[in-house]
Amino acid sequence: MTSVRHSVRAILFDGDDVVLFRRVRPGREPYWVTPGGGVEPADASPEAALRRELDEELGATAGPALHVFTLAEPGRLSTVFACRLVSLDLSRRSGPEFLEPDIGLHEVRRVRPEEVRALTMVPPELGEFISANAATLPALLDAATYAPGRYRPVVDVHLMLTDGEKVLLGRRQGTGYADGEWQIMPSGHLEEGESVVDTAVREAREELGVEVDDCEVVHVMHHRNAGGTARIGMFLVPRSITGTPVNAEPHKCAELAWFPLDRLPEQTVPYARAGVEAVRRALAATSPGLPAAADAALAASKAPVFSLHGWDVPGSADLAAEAVRAGFEEVTVCLTGWLDGAVLVHSDDETDRLPATVVRPGEGVVAALARLAPVGEVTFAGADDYVSPRGLTGRRLAFSARLTEVPEGMVPLPAGSLGRLPYGEGVFVRRASSGLLYGLSGR
Repeated sequence: MTSVRHSVRAILFDGDDVVLFRRVRPGREPYWVTPGGGVEPADASPEAALRRELDEELGATAGPALHVFTLAEPGRLSTVFACRLVSLDLSRRSGPEFLEPDIGLHEVRRVRPEEVRALTMVPPELGEFISANAATLPALLDAATYAPGRYRPVVDVHLMLTDGEKVLLGRRQGTGYADGEWQIMPSGHLEEGESVVDTAVREAREELGVEVDDCEVVHVMHHRNAGGTARIGMFLVPRSITGTPVNAEPHKCAELAWFPLDRLPEQTVPYARAGVEAVRRALAATSPGLPAAADAALAASKAPVFSLHGWDVPGSADLAAEAVRAGFEEVTVCLTGWLDGAVLVHSDDETDRLPATVVRPGEGVVAALARLAPVGEVTFAGADDYVSPRGLTGRRLAFSARLTEVPEGMVPLPAGSLGRLPYGEGVFVRRASSGLLYGLSGR
């Protein structure tokens, strides 16, 4: 029986370009390959092998990886993924192919995907696939990462059940987000084909085992989590409830409890706390003299009140807390440091890159930034999520600051030369049109 070697390849997008290797070997005409290599016995999956290879060959991390192509050759099966570059540091690459000069050079080049067909690609079928799908592949990645075209936010539906001056909350567990914290019960996402009221009725039945009637919206909130993810929150109250609330989903809710509207537990999801407070004020304003929510139907007959929450530039403590709440396994900080109109970067023969580091266990975000450079006040610039070569889910937080000196190991790069930065490293400078940029100080 003939064994088949399994390998993985990466169609790695850096902005609008594809990252390729130009291979220069003694006695052979130069040719081009994509990053990648063989699947090893220790790799948990083809995607794990892909991320290991990206780390070894480019010192790179990537965003979501989509399996887009399988190439079968005699004795070889290649699984091809498309992904976007998040960060790149060539000084970290460690693959054996870069330690043996006699096997030739791996020159890192960025090429427009439609131009790949004209290159001497190995295998040629992969070059044809990249060129033929030059428009489709970025769109697929955008669909997996950023939601393409018209923006479609998540709509949350929160039904507030009250008992006099108290509101019902549930403590989350096993959900992967904000586990251990208190949330409005019931709550859920609006689904395709449902009205907001239908969602409230369904969630009350599924989560609490009760039937509710005549649910009315009393508040609408446009909320953004620290780190940039935004959603619309609809807060409703019912006219009547049939049944006694019980914890009908113990795999998602550790316990139910009633709390005073103005004295919620300390470990309450900030979004939920802001919603309860907004509803409490709305009911008090529309029903003066009545207990807050004692006559919810009367209050709900008035026009809903709107508010913004979380749209101020978040502080480092809020960003770190949200990363923990969202279940990320590691947090990386990246610094755009400005000095006399130039941005400070680490530089070597092949690449310039912004200084970045993983936040150590027990270390704060500010302390991690201080390890990169002597900084004073910093401004949050944006966030990207990634999967590390070890398979850890991570969130990368970028900050900007005006510096007073050039730290050791860094060089100033004129602001007009930012195009030299790899996409992942310059993402917070170059993608302002995406809405990711809050604004960089010192420019």
